[in-house]
Amino acid sequence: MRKSNCNNLLLVFFIILIGCDKGDSFDNAARLRVKLTDAASLVIKEMHIDISEISLYATDSLNANGEWIALEYSGGEYNLLKLMNGKSIQLLDQYFPSNVKIEKMRILFGNNNRIITNTDSLVHLQKVSEIADGLEIELSEIELMPNVITYLMIDINAALSVTESNGNWFLNPAARAFEENWGGSISGFVAPIEANPNIAIVKEETVLFTIPEPDGMFKFIGLEEGVWQIHIMAHPESMFRDTIFTDTLAAGEKKELTPRPIRLQLATPEE
Repeated sequence: MRKSNCNNLLLVFFIILIGCDKGDSFDNAARLRVKLTDAASLVIKEMHIDISEISLYATDSLNANGEWIALEYSGGEYNLLKLMNGKSIQLLDQYFPSNVKIEKMRILFGNNNRIITNTDSLVHLQKVSEIADGLEIELSEIELMPNVITYLMIDINAALSVTESNGNWFLNPAARAFEENWGGSISGFVAPIEANPNIAIVKEETVLFTIPEPDGMFKFIGLEEGVWQIHIMAHPESMFRDTIFTDTLAAGEKKELTPRPIRLQLATPEE
């Protein structure tokens, strides 16, 4: 299987919250840290995301209707292609109340979102009107308990987040969110690197992409249990064959694919 125009990036936030009772002193207050990690692109050399604000929608026993809480974050621009396969950068570190439930996250994007293609063309991304007031991501209700660390992951899939229309390019992020300890992972190694491979995994409507590290390592996290198709796709000009296979992931399993590495074969002249 070989796909074209599969511009894919994964933008993942780690949120670490150490719980305490609301109204306690900072000695016992919850701590919040946000990191940015894990990006991949098939035809993009750089993708810079401009994030200006991050908020959480929280409810507690005294405020059942909930409220948006803006995090102590001053904004920043990040080249996501430096953050592939588990690498991360911390965005903020702050105190946060515990004994609340987090139901949504809202990310407000600035106006300096851009990509640089493999042909070194600079393309500015316009924001679609739907995210003018921020991108809201629904969460499975997450309760922050006293003295418990909770990690929240947000994954923005750029394969579905960058579109073109009449010569104009738009940012319309498609995102999922999950607790860091939820789900399983699939990792492995691919060779030879001269095949310039990229990897996609597919389960029903979920499609995730990455490109391997220089040593051939790749990794996907936050995965549902079940049967996944793994597509390892060689560059069309590399003269190597694609390979497709399936593997079953148990709930919470950290699966390492074998053989190590998965070695692509040269295509025959007929192929």
